[in-house]
Amino acid sequence: MLEKNSGPEISQNAGSLGKKTEDLLQILKPMHLHSKDRALFNEKKEAIKGTKNENCYVIADFDRTLTYGTFNGQKTPSIISLLRDGKHLTEDYAEKAHALFDHYHAIECDPKLSLEYKKAQMQERWEKHDQLLIASQLQLKDLKDIATNGHLQLRKGVQESLKKLDEAGIPLVIFSASGCGDAIPLFMQHNNCDFPNISYVINRFSRDKSGFAQGIEGEIIHALNKDEGVFSKLPELKTKLANKQHVIVIGDGLGDAQMAQANTHKTTLKIGILTIDNPELLKTYEDSFDLVLIGDGDFDQIKNLFDELF
Repeated sequence: MLEKNSGPEISQNAGSLGKKTEDLLQILKPMHLHSKDRALFNEKKEAIKGTKNENCYVIADFDRTLTYGTFNGQKTPSIISLLRDGKHLTEDYAEKAHALFDHYHAIECDPKLSLEYKKAQMQERWEKHDQLLIASQLQLKDLKDIATNGHLQLRKGVQESLKKLDEAGIPLVIFSASGCGDAIPLFMQHNNCDFPNISYVINRFSRDKSGFAQGIEGEIIHALNKDEGVFSKLPELKTKLANKQHVIVIGDGLGDAQMAQANTHKTTLKIGILTIDNPELLKTYEDSFDLVLIGDGDFDQIKNLFDELF
């Protein structure tokens, strides 16, 4: 559990060229900043500025947080989707994986069901999915291909931002509920971003000598248990973060706001990335995050914040 892609290719087709040019322009422009309570945001920012770096750490989601949310005009696929649709596994994997998703996603989204029931169902879903991945002959080489084939694109400015944290001695926890989190360190290595200060809290498989998956290591992380409670079961990480009372959380999903338990820290500064311009959704994000970045652009706004704080 613990633990350089080229830019978008531009087709010669005129229609495709126009769309991809739009994508390039989108990712190059800065994201807009919104805060429901600017005074509270500034108060938290000043609290972090006023303490020593050794008292701080950062938790960041991976998919569509450190990576772009769209690529070639389409929503960036998750790691598990790339496995499912990329013909990496046995022929029957995609059909069975879709069936699992359809069944359990309906449960996850049903407002009539209790959170505890949903958590149990998500646990069951990923236990079944992990066994399916093993039976479908998931190999390390499949994850290496996903990490390097260019379908995932690191946001401009991420490398510099993470380097800043490393140089400042700020631990970074990359926290992901991806079904195949093993691909994340491989992707970070490929993009020269696997800095010494980074810890990965991910779903990771044990493997045989040939690289085939044999079983999941540690507790399964899913969307409904993605919080710091998981950290307490990781002694090395628990020691690394001990006595650090100021945390910055960065994520693109509403659930990511809960990655840090606010009542256990002096300061919890939450930054949300809303990749689409949706006024109604913005209100919800502003209720969950101290700062909301709207758009699917580069990471420079966050880098500027890191430069100011550390």
